Amino acid sequence: MIEVSKSQAQEQGATGFAGTLRNIQLTDIIQMCCLAGASICVRVRQDQQQGSLYIQDGDIVHAECGMQSGVNAFFTILGWPSGQFETLDAPPIAKPTIKEPYQFLLMEAARRADEQVQNRMEEAPAAKPEPVPAQRLRVLIVDDSAIMSKILTSMLMADPSIEVIGHAKNGEDALEKMKQLSPDLITMDVNMPVMDGSTALKHIMIESPCPVVIMSNLSPSSYATILSFLNLGAVDFMSKPVKNRNIIKQQQRMVERVHLAVSANIRRFQRLRLPKLTDSDFVKVNPKLPCERLVISVSGVGGFLEIMQMVSSLPLDPVASVLSMQSIPPQFAPALSEYLNARSRFEVQALASGAILCPGRCYIGASGRSLEIGEIGGVRVLKDATKEDADEAIYGLDQLLADAAKVFGNKVIVFLLSGCEVGTMDGLRKIKAAGGTIVAPQPDKCIMPKTIEPVVDEGLVTELFDPKDMVHVLKRYCS
Repeated sequence: MIEVSKSQAQEQGATGFAGTLRNIQLTDIIQMCCLAGASICVRVRQDQQQGSLYIQDGDIVHAECGMQSGVNAFFTILGWPSGQFETLDAPPIAKPTIKEPYQFLLMEAARRADEQVQNRMEEAPAAKPEPVPAQRLRVLIVDDSAIMSKILTSMLMADPSIEVIGHAKNGEDALEKMKQLSPDLITMDVNMPVMDGSTALKHIMIESPCPVVIMSNLSPSSYATILSFLNLGAVDFMSKPVKNRNIIKQQQRMVERVHLAVSANIRRFQRLRLPKLTDSDFVKVNPKLPCERLVISVSGVGGFLEIMQMVSSLPLDPVASVLSMQSIPPQFAPALSEYLNARSRFEVQALASGAILCPGRCYIGASGRSLEIGEIGGVRVLKDATKEDADEAIYGLDQLLADAAKVFGNKVIVFLLSGCEVGTMDGLRKIKAAGGTIVAPQPDKCIMPKTIEPVVDEGLVTELFDPKDMVHVLKRYCS
């Protein structure tokens, strides 16, 4: 909540905005000013203390607080838990005292705030002994940009359970650091001098397998490279921090996926030998044929190998339509669909609203979407019910599974693969109650058992299969 009132500066004729910070973070205000490319002064007061932050063309260039100036003053001001603020016109700063990117400054301020909270908790008297803290996740960052390495370090270490133990500026440097530091996980840039990320990943997988997460600027030109990295054994890929998006939410998502990626048993990764297909091996799709069964596969971090194996093993004589929901950015779905389409008997398409459910067709969708199963002209279709951007969407798997159970009953089959995000499991319970089937790879034989085990423990899985038997399992359920 922000309570707005006239400031003394406004009463004297200056332009600006004043308010009281209560249920809003000062970081949000600064980020909005930076994203808007503003040139402005934000004056902040807490009790008898006062500080000023200067933003010029969207960059934080100067801060002052008492006798402090520059980054020290900035972190002092951002450390105040509450206060009052006002925005004022500001003259250009001739000699900036702050040169770091605003994303790094905000993440570092968040990390310091977390440390202050932790210190206060440690100083407070405890009713009983504190549990022994778990060992921190040790990360090696590989990126030829010193600024990007600094931003990623700050974003990851805002989580007290993560420790960045080193930085490498290219693939060759990464291999040396990996031997010295033995990290739990490596974040890898794609294009670097001396040795690129692809060559470094090949060495890592051969010499000392370790979970690797690709950090790349997502664009159509990078999709083929990302696919090649996943084929080589990378567990996951993420977009590098983007300036025009909420940096705090990006940080939270990055930390979540890193925690999941590190649990991958990378030694179970094996390159697939895909069947060579001729024109006669592809299903001729008739969108007017009724879909007797619906197969929904759910996969995520560490699941690329399994989804590749599944889509390339789909049978030639299908009665089912397949919907593959993956934790990927929506803009990546068309490239992945095109890649899989060339390697599958089924016709593989990127999921779009109004997609027709018919035998022999497989849709690739991003798991952040809210989907419903409807009917148009007697044909069952998928409707995209997402009301916001995919990054903000409430996870919709439960709704999709509930609709599938209602429409298809015992003719729906759910494949849970590595890294699957299963929502609240209410949708899976409805599938089970409707007589549907839930299958999953045996946890001791898949790359990422962590996300499958809770569903197994609740007794929702109908059948556990050996990934080597994928062809036979799919033939039984799809044809």
